Amino acid sequence: MNESALRDMINRDQVWPRMAAKYGVENPVPPWKTSLDGLCDALDRADCEAGVPTVKERRDDEDVLVATTYADLPYPENQLVALAHSLLERGVISEADLAQRMAAVRARLEAT
Repeated sequence: MNESALRDMINRDQVWPRMAAKYGVENPVPPWKTSLDGLCDALDRADCEAGVPTVKERRDDEDVLVATTYADLPYPENQLVALAHSLLERGVISEADLAQRMAAVRARLEAT
């Protein structure tokens, strides 16, 4: 797996503490955290689908990735990237699809 979409995301260094300070936001929790939590809940219920990790597999992946590969990212960015990494590894989402979805989100954000 190439993971260039994940590297691109990390290289932007747009972690919540930095972005919140830049835009004067005082909320310590990023607005997308509830969506991440909802996605994790949906994955927990879909673990019978092909390739979707079980709750234990997802959490084990997250523990390893957050402690190693994504140790330099703050929480919850490290949780988000670890989840994407795990889903890519298992073929739940493709690198191209992830990149396309990230580009669509970025376009919507930059259009406002």
